[in-house]
Amino acid sequence: MNRSTATAQTLDILLPNRLRLVAVVDQSAPVVEIRLSVPLPGVGAEHAALAQVLGDVLLRPAAEVPLARREAWAAADLGCGRDLDRLGVFGYTASDSLGHVLHDIAGFVARPEYTDSSVLDARKRLASQVAIGRADARRTALAALRLRRCPAHAVPWDLPAPEALSQVEPDAVRALQNVLIRPEGSTLVIVGDFPPKETVDLVERVFADWQGSSCAETVPSAAVLPPAPDDIVLVHRPRSAQAELVMTGTAPHRGDIERPAYDIANAVLGGGVGSRLSGNLRERKGYAYLAASAVEVMAGRPTCIVRLAAAEPSAAAALAETRSELAALADRPPGQEEIAHAKQLLAGRVITSTASAASRATLLANLTAEGVDPAWCDTYGRHLSTVGAEDVAAAARTLFAPAGFDTAIVGDADVLAASLEEITGLTVRRYERLEDVAPVTPQPSVPPQQEIP
Repeated sequence: MNRSTATAQTLDILLPNRLRLVAVVDQSAPVVEIRLSVPLPGVGAEHAALAQVLGDVLLRPAAEVPLARREAWAAADLGCGRDLDRLGVFGYTASDSLGHVLHDIAGFVARPEYTDSSVLDARKRLASQVAIGRADARRTALAALRLRRCPAHAVPWDLPAPEALSQVEPDAVRALQNVLIRPEGSTLVIVGDFPPKETVDLVERVFADWQGSSCAETVPSAAVLPPAPDDIVLVHRPRSAQAELVMTGTAPHRGDIERPAYDIANAVLGGGVGSRLSGNLRERKGYAYLAASAVEVMAGRPTCIVRLAAAEPSAAAALAETRSELAALADRPPGQEEIAHAKQLLAGRVITSTASAASRATLLANLTAEGVDPAWCDTYGRHLSTVGAEDVAAAARTLFAPAGFDTAIVGDADVLAASLEEITGLTVRRYERLEDVAPVTPQPSVPPQQEIP
């Protein structure tokens, strides 16, 4: 067993079955927060539908489970779900019920225990739920950009279509679990009141039978096409009064040395109520109801997402002004006052994210899923404090140039197209349906000119 400690109160352990355990003792309440994160790679609409149903039924015990297990399960408040490439179990239990609850979780992930009727019920329930989620304009814009940049691996939506869900069969869900739900690459995070040594032994014992399939296929990394900053993807949504504008660019990995400087530049740009985007587009010019930027992980890659929500008559002006703000971040890099405010904001967010057992458990689960050491919680503030104005200016120049951002807009194309086409240097590519969005066409490389003798 490979054991290491991030702090005196934190254990980071690789168990014999390759499950990673991150455990943090917090005795503020007799409760333990639980987060289990499992890779669930795959591509295509069928995989998305199977994974969505699996996330719904995984924790639904069969009616014939022993009474003792049902009573133990009643002591916990747990849920399960999936995103683009992971499945998560999350919730909490009383400290004295931890052993029973972990034993049940181990059983659920190691062996399918749901009934055929659970799968069939989930198909109906999820079909109505995903229809609501797929109507969200931000999801549509992000899906359009995935189709542009990662066409080989992109499902138009992170949520499957209702018709794909209706074709899911119970045996196929069990087969997906048996092949892909494995301890290797998975992380169990527990934060709360428990004795460390006894709990490590407990986790090792109850999860020992979870070995996973030896024939699981590895999904290759998605090929990413180069950005097309001058091509605006416009997805038509008839009679929409508001336009949703999303721009995406590359962000450094959370563990990279330049990430703190990048975070400061991003906070100045759109990471708070006092940001440049909010002050300019919302307060001074009134172009947008929402103008913000943040970093999210999309398909395993850190991504800067600039989001605008604007009335359609103001959408073109909001986009043009945002592109100007991106360029201005290099020409007018953040000053000392902006940097100090951003540092205070970012440090406060870390404190908030570790202030309770629940928030710390969620943060640790996200960190480990990104491949970041749990010690990040304790070292980020120190790294942030050492960042100087030149570091921030360098991040602004290299990582926030408009040439590195793609743009998608969702709204009534009949209203939006003409004003967007007036923006100098941009080409508007209109699509009637999200599924029609075409991949970026790579520009051919130009061979160097030969000298004429």
